Amino acid sequence: MENHWHICTDGLEKNVIFKSDTDYIYGMNSIPVCAVGNQVTILAFCLMSNHVHFIVRGEEGSCRQFITQYKKRLATLADLSSTDVCVKRIDDSGYLMRAIGYVLRNPVSAGIRIMPYHYEWSSASLYFRPQESNTPGHRIGSLSYRARRNILRSQTNLPDDYLINDNGLILPECYVDIQYVENLFRSPARLMYALSRNENLEMELTGDILRKTKYTDDELTGTVENLCRQFFRKTSVYSLSIEDRYHLARMLYKRYGLSRKQLSRLTMTDPDLLKTML
Repeated sequence: MENHWHICTDGLEKNVIFKSDTDYIYGMNSIPVCAVGNQVTILAFCLMSNHVHFIVRGEEGSCRQFITQYKKRLATLADLSSTDVCVKRIDDSGYLMRAIGYVLRNPVSAGIRIMPYHYEWSSASLYFRPQESNTPGHRIGSLSYRARRNILRSQTNLPDDYLINDNGLILPECYVDIQYVENLFRSPARLMYALSRNENLEMELTGDILRKTKYTDDELTGTVENLCRQFFRKTSVYSLSIEDRYHLARMLYKRYGLSRKQLSRLTMTDPDLLKTML
């Protein structure tokens, strides 16, 4: 398998990229603008408040140019000058399925209490859904040049059959290769399995970039609860033994590179003792 990539950006430390639905819509519309202009095919994506993930197909140089251009467009929303970008090759179909599952379950991993396919700013809802005979939206080709320019904030020409809804959002089913992903998984059950897997894929895919991403305590709450259930069969940190709390702290440190103070808050452990353990 060639020319498949996982692309993500480093998370902002003290700010967010998308502060409103308007910002998210701009971020969504920037995906086809940058993809079409660089001949990159989007397989899956997820926009989080302070970082973004893409699974794409294309030549490496084109994919790097895609994320460079995308990051430049997002710079109108937030200062991204110090954020790094990771472009990781995906070299087999099993790895590709796991990577797609990881990207689409990002909201759950961040503690957002929503199923992945209900998260509005990702491609999770596109796969294995009933075919709609009349998809609501206006064909971009029916809009004037000025109207397209105002919506896209770009001179890039998108296909005339792309659809835009009443909120000015280009429907992602127009630019995501849904059929490719469905053929890869072959059934909804296999996709659901990939979405449900709780593994250390983030370290395998993104290396140190995840450790640079800054998460708030609230964002990590869901992850902590999931780890408690999966590894300790408990519902919360409060139910763990002292030994298990330090074990949990080591797991979080390896995954996210959290500070001792944050680990102490999340796991109810002694920061001084954590210093000797980590």
